[in-house]
Amino acid sequence: MNLGELTAQDILAMNYNELISVVRETNRPPGGVKSISHLATRAHLGKDSHVLEIGTSTGITAIELARLVGCRVTAIDINERSIAEARRRAESLGVAHLITFEVNDATATGYPDDSFDLVFCGNVTSLIPDRARALAEYSRVVKPGGFIAAIPMYYVKQPSEKLLADVTEAIQVTVEPLDESYWLDFFLGDGRIPFQQEQYTFDWISDEVVDSFVRDILDRPHLRELSEEAGKALAEQYAVFMRLFRDNLSQMGYTELLVRCEADELGEPELFTSSPVLPRP
Repeated sequence: MNLGELTAQDILAMNYNELISVVRETNRPPGGVKSISHLATRAHLGKDSHVLEIGTSTGITAIELARLVGCRVTAIDINERSIAEARRRAESLGVAHLITFEVNDATATGYPDDSFDLVFCGNVTSLIPDRARALAEYSRVVKPGGFIAAIPMYYVKQPSEKLLADVTEAIQVTVEPLDESYWLDFFLGDGRIPFQQEQYTFDWISDEVVDSFVRDILDRPHLRELSEEAGKALAEQYAVFMRLFRDNLSQMGYTELLVRCEADELGEPELFTSSPVLPRP
């Protein structure tokens, strides 16, 4: 459907993941380009590497991996409009020849076993109803000795029931008040061993900064194709989403987690582990 055909009712019926494909928001993983760069470096990616990105949305992770490393990327998402926008961005930035964008299901990709050096899933796994099946698929398609890069988000403060309900409605996925230990237990085991992990918390963003961001997004030329009524509905809905997510993320943190997928015959797990020394204040 062309933008000019969208009605206000169409806009108001969209969840956030559908709406970002209309506004062409750059849907970054937690930590943005910094996280992408950290994980690419720590996974020792090079020009000969082949990465599978789960839930590419509008393509930022796939594009940045191609630009930073020059590796091949297969990037999948279930939203056709988002995939179309991702292809457009890759073309405009000169990396389309390195990236294959496909509409595909993360729980049943159809790719052969041991196909990828890295599976990059960001925080997408939290949005997949059958998480265990998705993780089994990541583990199946990654090469022995390869990596799964996850950036799970979790609550560092107890959210209210209303906040959880509002975010659940916005993204159409049940949001649970999980902590970091849940995700570490989820991703580790069955031949998946921790290789690198680093914790962060989200900053508080003021109303003024949020509103300025919303205005900039809504001023994009392609949105002028919308009818006046649809444009007003979009402005209202998008601002509500951004403030809601600001409130939610201010109570959350995330971990850059790199998991190595080892074959059983490589030996027992390491016993004598270590932790970084924090600088003195």
